[in-house]
Parts: sequence; C-alpha cells; structure tokens
Amino acid sequence: MITVNGTRLEWHEGMTISEVLARMDYTALSLITVFVDGRHVPDTDYDVPVPDGSEVKAIHIHHGG
Repeated sequence: MITVNGTRLEWHEGMTISEVLARMDYTALSLITVFVDGRHVPDTDYDVPVPDGSEVKAIHIHHGG
C-alpha cells in the first residue's frame, strides 16, 4: 500500500510513478511535480519503481499573472 496525496492506493511489485499518476487520473504531467518520501523526482525518472509503503505527493504547478 502507498499513499498518494493522502489517498491510499494498492501497491504492486514494479509499480512506477507513471502508473501511479495514471491510476490517480493525473494527465497534465508537464504541470505536475512529484515527491516520493520527501525526495523530488524529476519527470525523466517517472519509470522508476515506487517502494511499498511510500508517501507520494503529486503537486499541480499553477502559473499566471
């Protein structure tokens, strides 16, 4: 089991950040920054597996003026 933005999500071996984001219906990946257990993960590493028990934070970046 992992936690994504406070929501518990079933975990499986080899689950990647990309899969987590897809299962949470996050589609604007260029506007999302991800942290796993407090460590920033660059979008080039979204195919890295997420360890069981991790806390994932996906933050939507807003901009404007």
